[in-house]
Amino acid sequence: MTKFLTIEEFAQLMRIKRSTVYNWLAAGRLENGVHVLRLGGVVRIVWTDKLLDHLLKQSVVNEARSRLVRKGKGGRNVCALAIDYLKVD
Repeated sequence: MTKFLTIEEFAQLMRIKRSTVYNWLAAGRLENGVHVLRLGGVVRIVWTDKLLDHLLKQSVVNEARSRLVRKGKGGRNVCALAIDYLKVD
């Protein structure tokens, strides 16, 4: 069943903050015309199984990526890439 949700309603259903939804919109994680409808100043999220599948696939890809790992005593902002991130299959 298709529902058209406000950003606030979508954030509540996903149990995330509204700012996260806005970040996803800005980053293109939610595709305009497919997952998001913009009519003038009104934004609606199209709640379908297709949207949930899309978000699930993105989360699996993001989990597979290595994260930055702190190394040494260089201060709080010193990070290095995990070596397995650079390997090519």
